[in-house]
Amino acid sequence: MGILHHLRERLQGVTLQEVLQELRWIYQYARRYRRQIALYLVLGLLSAALGLGASLLSRDLTNAVIGDVPQPLGQVIGLGLLYVLMGLASIGMGALNSRVAAVVGVRVQNEVQADIFRQFLRADWQSLQQFHSGDLLNRLTTDTRAVSASVFGLLPNLAIRLFQFAASLGLILWYDPVMACLALLSAPVMLLASQTLMGGMRRHQQEVRQAGSKLMSYQEESLQNVQSIKAFGLARTFGDGLRREQRSYEKAALSFNKFSIFTSSFMSLVGQAVSYTCLVWGIYRLWSGHIDIATMVMFLQLAGQLSSAFSSLVGLVPGAVSATVAARRILSVLDLPAERIPGWEEQAQVFHLMEMAQLHGLTLRVEGVTFAYQGGEHRVLEEVSLTAGPGEIVALIGASGGGKTTLLRVLLGLVAPQSGTCTLSAEGEEPVPVSTATRPLFSYVPQEKAIFSGTIAESMRLLAPTASDEEIEEALRAACAYDFVRELPQGIHTPLGERGAGLSEGQVQRLSIARAILRDAPILLLDEATSALDVETERQVLRNIFRKDRRRTCIVTSHRPSVFAMCSRAYRLNGERLEQLSERELQALRRGAVEGWG
Repeated sequence: MGILHHLRERLQGVTLQEVLQELRWIYQYARRYRRQIALYLVLGLLSAALGLGASLLSRDLTNAVIGDVPQPLGQVIGLGLLYVLMGLASIGMGALNSRVAAVVGVRVQNEVQADIFRQFLRADWQSLQQFHSGDLLNRLTTDTRAVSASVFGLLPNLAIRLFQFAASLGLILWYDPVMACLALLSAPVMLLASQTLMGGMRRHQQEVRQAGSKLMSYQEESLQNVQSIKAFGLARTFGDGLRREQRSYEKAALSFNKFSIFTSSFMSLVGQAVSYTCLVWGIYRLWSGHIDIATMVMFLQLAGQLSSAFSSLVGLVPGAVSATVAARRILSVLDLPAERIPGWEEQAQVFHLMEMAQLHGLTLRVEGVTFAYQGGEHRVLEEVSLTAGPGEIVALIGASGGGKTTLLRVLLGLVAPQSGTCTLSAEGEEPVPVSTATRPLFSYVPQEKAIFSGTIAESMRLLAPTASDEEIEEALRAACAYDFVRELPQGIHTPLGERGAGLSEGQVQRLSIARAILRDAPILLLDEATSALDVETERQVLRNIFRKDRRRTCIVTSHRPSVFAMCSRAYRLNGERLEQLSERELQALRRGAVEGWG
């Protein structure tokens, strides 16, 4: 009794509150399809009414055939045809309802997926990092399917089955109150059981979804790194790892299956016991002469519909649990804090700054910036300051993982520092704080491959949608990429595989640089963007960038000495602090670079 009391309290407390919140969220999508749901509901109610009518008609048909007063053949045939037509109409309505449910289900799934995907893109970058990409993909696919299926699987079906149950019970009660009471014997047992078992269903569903997310994450990450897996001879290791994740998923899935079998078997036993009780009572009433065979046939059909309706009502519980668990997982992503959306005033400032940059370029100032990641044990940047002006190449050097990329994330507004300021200013203009609004002022070439599937031209136009083929080719020349692109089968219209598959690392880097050049932003950020280029090509690319626009401000993170021969200033990240190299140190690095070229 203590366990039942605990489960009941949990269901009526936090869990029920969560379920109601999740159902409200699901049905904000259902409201958009009110007409289709109304049609589904009307057809479902008519189909249920036809079933009840057929049960009543079966009594008249049976009496017409074997009753005390035989009916004319024409009347028997008419009743039989009507019975068949009612059955066919019910089948047709069911088919139409299935079509309506499929159409709306797909549309709801697309809408939910679109909303989640937009939230992925709008969410605060740091907050989104707590999820593995495979887990996000699982929520985007598996969970949205469960939610979309529930739009018709819950409330409309609940109304239809309640009507079928109430009408069947009412008819049985009219003809035989005792049988109606017997038919209801399962109600308190099933209600208590469904209430008690809902918490277990929810827990098992969550475990299955979490295990499924881990499995998909492992598969997705392995496929992304298949080249390294092969090169390191780790195929067997990762194959064994997949089997481990599969066993975890298998354990969770079979545990849920075992729980479901126990639940459904218990419900079936209770329902069967009640059906047998009703059958015995009906046989007794028939034997004692209180009812005739025709009424007995009707009772059996009505009892079957009553039992079916009640079983369907109880069967809605697992579907509701599945949908609400999926909704909770989706809501945990939708509830992530979003990036701050710039206001009209900020956007106007940035637009004005862009116009001024075309005349004078922009100056970037970082002053006293301190930053630590969420949950990080120590600061990545502390009291960092630097300046980069028009026509300058500013180099950031330091050990790998020392915070260079983090500083670029601060400049792009992906993360916000705990203290300090980052501003952009044009000559004679007030400085504008760096934020999400100032991203159009930057062109960025990240360390990782950022080439998307599609043609080279399509990838280039992501940042410059109106660029002509001639402008694309000009940017490719500036990035020393045109020579190899024109040798491809279709030139700039050659399709590329995922992440530039089929191209070398250096070719992918040059395409990324060309795309950044095509954007023609006043500030260019190169994050180890020339690491796969030979020294001469790297030098030529940097020269071309400034030959195209001598007002451009460029910040380069690099481990290579060749960059120092062209940079105006250099900063070294030492621990979490940034220090500017003296002219003497910079000259020494330049001499080393020149000697390296020699």
